[in-house]
Amino acid sequence: MFSPQDRHDKLVRATDLDALSCRYSIDEKQYLCPPDEYIQDVVQSYQQHLQFCQGYTQLSASRTLRSVFQERKFPLINRGSYLRTTAIDKVVQQFIKEFDGKCQIVSLGSGSDTRAFPLLEQHPDLVVHEIDFPESTRIKKLAILQNHKLRGIVETDDPPPTIDSKSSFSEYSPDMHTPRYFLHGLDLRTLAGVFPLQDLPTLVISECVLCYLPPEEYEQTIKYWTSQARSNIMGFLIYEPMSLDDQFGSTMTQNLLNRGLNLQMFSKYPDLPARKRFLELCGLLRLRLTDMSDVGGYKGQSKWIDDNELQRINKLELIDEIEEIRLLLDHYCLVYGEYSGTFTGIDTWDWIL
Repeated sequence: MFSPQDRHDKLVRATDLDALSCRYSIDEKQYLCPPDEYIQDVVQSYQQHLQFCQGYTQLSASRTLRSVFQERKFPLINRGSYLRTTAIDKVVQQFIKEFDGKCQIVSLGSGSDTRAFPLLEQHPDLVVHEIDFPESTRIKKLAILQNHKLRGIVETDDPPPTIDSKSSFSEYSPDMHTPRYFLHGLDLRTLAGVFPLQDLPTLVISECVLCYLPPEEYEQTIKYWTSQARSNIMGFLIYEPMSLDDQFGSTMTQNLLNRGLNLQMFSKYPDLPARKRFLELCGLLRLRLTDMSDVGGYKGQSKWIDDNELQRINKLELIDEIEEIRLLLDHYCLVYGEYSGTFTGIDTWDWIL
């Protein structure tokens, strides 16, 4: 029997499918260079195993997957997904570079994201922790185990299991702990005690994750991670939507409410100055904030995307409605803040605040 919390959590998990389908779309359209080598493995794992997740049947899982993957994404959505992926990648790569690869990434609500795999392959000293609901980490774990190259990248000898029922899926461990890759099937809201971090420069990433929490749980989650900080730097990179208290934001809010998702951060902290004040209350310092319109260069010159790259992606799909994409991108923010230490490379790019 589904409780109201179970239903809400299922809706939040479903947003990962939306994000996966958007990344899959930009990969298919050749926005990503190099292309995402591992996204098809995650898609295939969803196709095989979503039917075993709570609240799904074989029929409803098949219907859900068809609706998210067969629907053509508008060019505006593809451009936004490209900018989101590229901006986060740039900050992560600069962070790793600044610390010569001797650092760790903690991805909150990592879901279907494949960012960790090429990074682990390229940087032999990098440590990655990924955290999500157990059902989501099982799907990712099964994707890893079904790909020989991925098993090598994460350094596991575990063979792929046989999962053919809801019971075999639910009984399968959602965790994977290897020398440098740690997949944790955990609810972020229930974290307590000491998390198994190494004493390394640490970047905590929340990509459209914390925004689904009420402000008090958002703050508690940030403070949980700052409580885990050791002698090294701990920084936070956050990407999420904003309402801006305008008509477009009201439409976004209503669309989310129609899906059963109430983003309380929308009304309480609607814009960049409000987010900055909130994150200062959470204990973060050296805050840098911008919106994705600025990242994309729609407000003037931007250091985020160079001219050659802009020319390349502009040839992929024609976008006539510049005002429309600027309006869309104005409603998404990218934020960096620190609890301890200093990541000087964060000022490689322009920030609004």
